[in-house]
Amino acid sequence: MKTIYFLFLSFVFSNSLALSPYNGIYELYADTKMGNLKVGIATLNLNINDDKFIFTTEAKTESLWKALYDYTRYEKSTGNLRDGQVINDYFSVIEKNKDEVQKNYEVTISTDRNYAISSSGEEWEIKPGLLVDSLTVYLALANDMQNYPSNSEFTYQVVDQDGVEYLTFEAIGPEIVIINKVKIPTIRVECNELNLILNLSINNNFQPIKIQKLNGKTQFTMNLLEFTS
Repeated sequence: MKTIYFLFLSFVFSNSLALSPYNGIYELYADTKMGNLKVGIATLNLNINDDKFIFTTEAKTESLWKALYDYTRYEKSTGNLRDGQVINDYFSVIEKNKDEVQKNYEVTISTDRNYAISSSGEEWEIKPGLLVDSLTVYLALANDMQNYPSNSEFTYQVVDQDGVEYLTFEAIGPEIVIINKVKIPTIRVECNELNLILNLSINNNFQPIKIQKLNGKTQFTMNLLEFTS
């Protein structure tokens, strides 16, 4: 079965394109005492100009829920696509609950010199190898799944305001995801350290179709609503 799975991956990835610009709009759901409820909207936007990329996300609660939980989060990541790799150089996060800023930081990454510096003044030395932020890791994953189809695990040094840690993403296998009665072929990928499950589209350069994340005791799910490229 393992051999069959790798043969399947090789066929799929050999027919895939390299990373390309896209915009995805997602519906955000949360498991609550009242059931699984739609609580907001999230967008992912990837711009590529020559070998440079700008990757942004924005998530916010809908007006119906703002009285109870008025949440917004904006992330921006920049870098280059060089020699078949995603090279990250900058990451920023602004997170608000109502009018209170909960997170507001920037990280500058210098892969060639093996360090990352936070806007708080902290500096982290990194080991040789790929270093990405917690947003660009999704681009690196999509890129590496195409370049190394025989691999079932992908490990990255990932930086955020707390420092650098190793995260492993495991490609579990093919899975059909049904959204709005449409069957979408995906690869299911899991990251145990983040309590994260990704379903990456086989037909759209492994863009996430469905994202499931456990935060504390609450299960959040993002389902793709609209996709343009």
